This record gives sequence, C-alpha cells and structure tokens, in this order.
Amino acid sequence: MKRYVIGLDYGTDSARGLLVDAVDGCELASAVAPYRRWGRGEYCDASKSQFRQHPSDYAEALDELLRSLRGQCPEAFAAVAAIAVDTTSSTPCLVDERMRPLALREEFADDPDAMFVLWKDHTAECEAARIDAACRESETCYSMFSGGHYSSEGYWSKVIHILNGNPRLAREACIAIEQCDYIPALLTGADSISSMRLSHCAAGSKSMWSERWGGYPPAEFFEPLSPAAARMSERLPRDNYTSDNIFGTVSKDMASRYGLPADVRVAVGIIDAHAGAIGAGIRERRMALNLGTSACHMAVVDPQRLGDRVIEGVFGQVDGSIIPSMTGFETGMSAFGDLYAWLRRVLMFAVDEIVCRSEALDDTAKIQLAEECRERMLARLGDEASKIRLDIDSPFATDWINGRRTPSPKDNMWCGIMGLRLGSGAADIYLALVEATAFATKAIVDHLSANGIEADEFVAIGGISRKSPLAMQMLSDVLGRRVDVAGCRESCALGAVILASVVGGFYDSVQKAQHVLCPPVERSYEPQMSMHGILMQRYARYRAAGDFTENTVNTYN
Repeated sequence: MKRYVIGLDYGTDSARGLLVDAVDGCELASAVAPYRRWGRGEYCDASKSQFRQHPSDYAEALDELLRSLRGQCPEAFAAVAAIAVDTTSSTPCLVDERMRPLALREEFADDPDAMFVLWKDHTAECEAARIDAACRESETCYSMFSGGHYSSEGYWSKVIHILNGNPRLAREACIAIEQCDYIPALLTGADSISSMRLSHCAAGSKSMWSERWGGYPPAEFFEPLSPAAARMSERLPRDNYTSDNIFGTVSKDMASRYGLPADVRVAVGIIDAHAGAIGAGIRERRMALNLGTSACHMAVVDPQRLGDRVIEGVFGQVDGSIIPSMTGFETGMSAFGDLYAWLRRVLMFAVDEIVCRSEALDDTAKIQLAEECRERMLARLGDEASKIRLDIDSPFATDWINGRRTPSPKDNMWCGIMGLRLGSGAADIYLALVEATAFATKAIVDHLSANGIEADEFVAIGGISRKSPLAMQMLSDVLGRRVDVAGCRESCALGAVILASVVGGFYDSVQKAQHVLCPPVERSYEPQMSMHGILMQRYARYRAAGDFTENTVNTYN
C-alpha cells in the first residue's frame, strides 16, 4: 500500500529531503545535499550584493537526495505516493522555450546572469526604485500587496535588471521562472510553459500577481521599464495554483532512474519559509518565526475576518499563500543569521590572514585550526555574551546589514553599532547584534498588531532556533511572551511533506494534515520579565537610532 511521501526543501546553502509515512508521521529517512559550486563561492560577489546559483547545483542536489533516501529505505521509497518541493524565493532564472535555464547552454555556462538570482541578491536596487516610482504614478498600485513597496528581492526587479543589463540573454530568454517552479519541472519533465503549473505563493508574494487586476501588471506598465520584460509578462500564464494542487506526475525517466512508481504525484511548488510555517503548525494567532540566514515572520488570517484591508509595510499579503484557505502575511529581516555570520567573518580575519599564513604551523594544522575557530566562534561568543548584564548604556545596534525588509522596506538601510568604549569586547558587540534582531522582530510584531494581525503564540524554526539559546531567550525577553521551538529539525521539509500528503490524497486539507504530522514543540523559552523593562528602554534607543539612520540615508541618496 502506497502511504509514503517525500518533502524536498531547497534552502540557501543546501537541499534537504524527508521520506515520511503519511499516515502516522513516522520519519523513515532524511538526507542533506550541499550545493557544490555555491559552497566554493562561485558566481557571487558580496561586495556588489551579487548572489547567484547554478542550476546544476539544484539538479545534482536532487540526484543526491533521491539516491540517499532510496538507499536508506528502499521498500518505502518504491511505494511513494507524492512529492512536494519548497525553495527560496524570489530566486528566478531566465529560461528558453523548453524551460531550460540559459546557464545550461554552452555559450552562457559561466555567465552569472544566466543563473538563478538568489533571494538575497540586491543588485537590482535601482530597478526596484523604478518599479516603485511606476507604481506610484499608475492608477493601480501594483505593489499594494507587498506593503506598498517593491523590493530588489522581488522577481521583476531582478528580471528587469538582467534583461536590461545583458542584451544577449534578453534575446534568448523566453521567460524567467522561479526556483520553486523549476524543481517540479525537473521531476515531471515539463518542457513548456503550458505544461507547468506556476506557484501561487511565489506569484502573489514576489511578482505583483493579483486577482484584483487580473494577474500580473499589464505589458504597458513594464514597457517603460524594460520592453523585454513587457514581452515576457505577456508570455506568463495568468493562472497559478496553490501548493495543495498537483503540478504533474514524475517523468518516466525519473521513475526509472530512481525506482519511483510511475504515478507519483508532484505538488505545485511553494516558498521555503511558507512551507516551514506549515511544518511549524502555523494557524491563526500563532506566528511562525523562521530564523535562518534571513528571517521570515509569518501569520495567517481568515480572509473573511480581514475583509478588504491591505496592510502597508509588509513584504507580502496574499490570499491563499502559506495555508491555501487563509490570507498569508510574510514579513521578516533580510539578514538574521547573516548578521551574526558577518561578525564571525570579521573576527576570522586574524586567523585567515595571519595564522593561516604563518610558518610556525604546518598546512594541516592551519586548516584544522581555522575550521575549529570558524565552527566554534559563535557558540563561544554566545557563552560569553550570556554572562553580560545589560544596562541602558551597554552597546546597542541596528540590524539592517542587508537592508530593511519589514516594516517599511528600504533596501539601502545600514547597520549601525553604537555605544562602544575602549572596554567593549567581541561578546559585547555580539550581544548587541543578537538584541538588534530581537528588536527588529518586536517592530514587526507591533506593526502587525497595530493593523489587527495579532499573535498569542510564537513558534520558531530554522537553524538559529536550535543553535543559539541566547538569541531565543532574547526574543522571549524582548517580546515578553513565550517562544516555542518547533519539534522537527527540518520544518521546511516537513511542510513539504504535509503538502505532499494532501496532494497524495491522505488528507483533504493542510490543517488536517498538520494536526497529524506536526510534532509537539521541542523546547520553550519563557520571558524573564525582570529584563523586559530595561530592554524596552533600549528598544526606544534602537528605534531612535533607526530614525537617525533612515534620515541620514535619505539625505545622502
């Protein structure tokens, strides 16, 4: 009896897979596949905020995951009923008429513009500003469901940036597809836009698609921004599908290569953070905090209760996103773990540039020492920072090292660290950065609450929720609420499993599948109310510093 499903989660650094019994939720196999080229830093330039990923990384990760899952549990793998996929977004790539990424063609094999433009790539800030201006001048504000602002992390900003800056690619491109549409296409062998079912989550959240204006903005809107984008907008199908729908069935080649049944259903793709929220058990008044390299804070609301209200300053408000029967809200930070990783990178300078070049150690010892420092640094900083007793004058920081996403998105905002003295150390700076990410979360929660989107419960997922007790306790102290840690280590992949179980016919709604498949919380952090008062005084300084930074940015830009 076929009762097994697979969830595939394509994150920023690697892909993960889960093989699960859809009836009782038992996890039978799991696998992780890093992106090789990405891991070597190929096609990226952090100084330009350029982050690109090669489609071969995705295909190779898919192969590695499926072979590993099959090897761990071949009997269950041969009885899989459905597969669902989540990916980062907006992570688009120009493709030809056969839906083949242009980077897979020999003449564009090493062109970063022919690859997937990762969600955190900010090379399209100018294009985002032009789209914003066009939205303000238009009779219809096409950015209203992305908080009244269109980001450089959005689909059209990136696509227009590539099309206008690379005429060779513009001539060869048919459309640009999201990563969450590409992976299901790989699984099913879809080779035309007519054979694909595009993701509603991605279209509504990242591409200015809405029923209110009949789909994407019209070609006339895009024409002054990019004639090539205008033509592309007309090729994109008007219809898209929520993640509880079937994209197709696995191709004959996939079935024979991996020993899958020929009729395995593949679900429509979904954004990774949205899948993670599902895996965390998101529901109305229960907010999911996805804490990884970035942070996505998500909420769902009954659309009948919401009515026609549109919330300004959020990153996405889409009927049918996250949970198909609800209105989904996506907010968050463009850098969360990336902010901590920045400090580690700064502190590693002495190791990388001095110790590793020293003649006092052999090469093996240098490599081992550098890896140990890199691996243990944040944990040690956390240990030392937890011993510090904050007061009103302790160093503090703002968090916008990769721009501000929510509330009131602004891609060119800066991070600042203030209150430093000669006695300040690395742990003081680290604590200030951790506190800043908690303050940013409070700003988001307060903004949603002020607009009627309230939360009584908070559940955290992602690497930071498990790796950093300091960050989790700080979140609880700042919010003044209990924060739970989801019981599954791979909540995004679990969310994909839940969607696969619906597409496979085991449940008739995402909520019913959640009830069975979501495990209990693993750990809870209770607020230390003795700290809450001083933190709120410091939060006032954080907000004042943010206002100063924004005024300065506006003055010089």
